[in-house]
Amino acid sequence: MRASLTARLGQLCAPQWKALCLAVACAAPSVQAAPEGVSSGSCEVVVAGIMRTSDYLYRYEGGCKGGIAEGQGTASWQLRHAPDAPPTTWRGRFSQGVFLENKHTVGARRVDNTRVLLDMGSLPAPKGAQPGRLWVESRVDGKLPAPACQPLGLQVSANGNLADDALAKDWLDRAYAHWQSLCPDGAAGSIKGGFLRVSLQRGSDWSPDSNGNIPSGVVQATKQLRKQPQEWTSYRNEASQQQARLQQDQQEAKDLQANRDRIQTFARKTGAGQLVSLEALEKNPFRFDKQVILVAVRMAAARTATEAVVQPARRTRGDWSRVLLRGAISEWDEQGRVAAVRVNGRSTDKATEDAVVLELVDSQRCNAPNCEDFLLMPGRQWLLDEKFSAFTLTGNVRLALNRP
Repeated sequence: MRASLTARLGQLCAPQWKALCLAVACAAPSVQAAPEGVSSGSCEVVVAGIMRTSDYLYRYEGGCKGGIAEGQGTASWQLRHAPDAPPTTWRGRFSQGVFLENKHTVGARRVDNTRVLLDMGSLPAPKGAQPGRLWVESRVDGKLPAPACQPLGLQVSANGNLADDALAKDWLDRAYAHWQSLCPDGAAGSIKGGFLRVSLQRGSDWSPDSNGNIPSGVVQATKQLRKQPQEWTSYRNEASQQQARLQQDQQEAKDLQANRDRIQTFARKTGAGQLVSLEALEKNPFRFDKQVILVAVRMAAARTATEAVVQPARRTRGDWSRVLLRGAISEWDEQGRVAAVRVNGRSTDKATEDAVVLELVDSQRCNAPNCEDFLLMPGRQWLLDEKFSAFTLTGNVRLALNRP
């Protein structure tokens, strides 16, 4: 190769420079191809931005895969304008371009240009789960590689019923204890801020996205390192919350179905054929003359032991309806009631002239102030009056509903 280079330079040089060119050629070192998978040039290594500037001359020797440092290797950075200054050298194992400075680190994932996830190996599992994996989130800084014992946080590939807070907290304790066992004494006390964030990821099928965002995890907690005893704070378990929401939704569905059953039963008992709002009755009570209907009311004022002015139990904006209810109302309080009543036109008494008159057949006291326990149906739909679309609860009970 040296002979061919010398001959080529001799051909390219002008006659007056040929002697100098041949001298350079003779002084050039021998060039040999590096073995496959090994770089003797610029194989990529994850390093802080200051080391990637033109102020440094970079060189790498060792294992290289796809242009990225992998396996045993040596990366060095020499100040361009200070050739006598000692270079910054990382010698040892690399994974995906990440230098593994801790002997317990078995691999790495790149998060972005400076952040990495260091694989600290298998993590013993709590009872009822399979072994997990501990990852240290770290960052290259200045001339230093990403340290496993100065983490930004811990990520755990966990499994089992993470909705169980006891199991989730066991995973957190094991992750922290395992990390401590891999680092020198006092490592926790030197972490910036005095706290360590730990996240549990469900299973092993997770990774940072293309923007360098690590999934938030199913469980998150923070270990206060400068308090004794050290304790977990800011604990949040999304799996537990999701399970609680599911149980709440299931219970709500049962409660709403019970509401429907409750008003069906009362309608059948009293022979009521329709639920009607007081507003609709005030407009035209003669549509329901002598019929038994259901109304949801609360007492506004008792005129006598057998006559009261009532208003809607669930009053909507602008609804100031008032009607007369006659019957055994002396024991009523201000709580709402669902009442079966017979419509008896309008009052002809001078004091209550033109007021709609209802005769009480039977009533049930509501548990909720707005009679939600009778009027709120499955799907969280309120039963209202006939101006809304009707549906059939039973063969002879027509109730109107409206979505809130």
